[in-house]
Amino acid sequence: MSQKVGRNDPCPCGSGKKYKKCCANFDTGEVAQERKSYDGAIPRALDWLTDKHRKAVKTALETILFDNLSEDDYNALSALDQQTWQGIHINATEWLLAEGYITVKDQHRRVSDYLLGPGGPLFTVDQRNWIVQLAERPLRLYEVTDVMPGQQMTLCDVLDSKAKPVVVLENAGSTPELLGKCVGFRVMEYNGHYELSGATYPFSQLKARDVVERLNAVKKQFGRKRKGLQELISTIILRSWLEQFYAPMPMPAIRDVLSGESMLLITDYYTVNDWKALAKALETQNDVDGSPETGWSRLVDCEDGQTRSLASINIEKNPDRISVFYKAQSYADKGRPWFEAIAGNAVAYISREITDPIGAMKSMQETEKNKQTLAIPEISPEIHTQLIEQAYHRTYANWVDEPIPKLDGKTPRQAIKTSAGLERVKGLLRMYEAQEREQAAQEGRQAVSFDFLWEALGI
Repeated sequence: MSQKVGRNDPCPCGSGKKYKKCCANFDTGEVAQERKSYDGAIPRALDWLTDKHRKAVKTALETILFDNLSEDDYNALSALDQQTWQGIHINATEWLLAEGYITVKDQHRRVSDYLLGPGGPLFTVDQRNWIVQLAERPLRLYEVTDVMPGQQMTLCDVLDSKAKPVVVLENAGSTPELLGKCVGFRVMEYNGHYELSGATYPFSQLKARDVVERLNAVKKQFGRKRKGLQELISTIILRSWLEQFYAPMPMPAIRDVLSGESMLLITDYYTVNDWKALAKALETQNDVDGSPETGWSRLVDCEDGQTRSLASINIEKNPDRISVFYKAQSYADKGRPWFEAIAGNAVAYISREITDPIGAMKSMQETEKNKQTLAIPEISPEIHTQLIEQAYHRTYANWVDEPIPKLDGKTPRQAIKTSAGLERVKGLLRMYEAQEREQAAQEGRQAVSFDFLWEALGI
């Protein structure tokens, strides 16, 4: 039997909030789903439409879902399980009501106009207004920058960096796993606040990059012309979302900015035989900065004006132990001979640890399968946390002043000058924190704090 979560305990969702101020109400059903005046508008519209034009509706939905698919893609989409198809059907039917067309007596009719015209279904005033608004509100791509589970989300328009963040009240859809994701939403206004229309189009991190590139290219192509742009944006969001079910994105390589290589996190471990000799040897190197108390970095000035690290020499918690960290294979290939040549007998090599987030480690092991490597001994959760913390501080050492694609190429320090940019930066930090909490829980260790990044930005 699972242990009951106390109301003052940390919320299991990983938000960092107390359970009573996070998911408690959502889990126990204390916040009842209030009856809203527009409720029933969508079912009434669909019932009326399918009753009168079942074949036309079926044809329209098939066009939305299957148009221009290859036979293999069609078969893959058709073979999805029933639960997945229910979600697809919800999105497709709402899209049909908001933007779709059907053929009525040889005439191509926009569904929303047909529903609201003479002879349409009998709506209440608020139901009718909801259908009107559904047709007017655009389907847009948003980044979810904050989530209060079971209550609300903060959204930033991906295509409009100047647009102010939008807070939407949403009970069922406000889930922690959406934090940091790009999601297609139709944001509606109701009783002085914003909420979602119902359909959601979440994208994986990989697919999101592809969709954003496609949407930005379309936006650039249209230039100042706006006629037809929103309709195309909506179609791209819908079709791209569907593609995830039958044509998943391949994993791209994460590349080091300076070398252009696929990134590998490589750490060489050494025993220190003579600290004084090691410090003296490193002091003679013009491109090395640091001390025995803080560790050392081998730096290089880049053409873009940034100073980047080729190697980080870190003081380990274990007595007489150091590690040398590299971000790419070529750095490690050149760095190890360089370091061992200047350190000499002051150090003794122990082993190498390689971490690759996208699987290049597997291919590397295949090419070097005949080479033996020494395993890193088991380490305690406390030491593990310390190692992760050191890695974060190395990785994010210049983060506040490095251009980030999610911030439209701006640095975090530049982005926080606007309200929209500030919210995007906060969203990135919240996402880092959430991912670290999840990873730490899986590894049975304490989560590392990202306060150092918040403090570096003064937010």
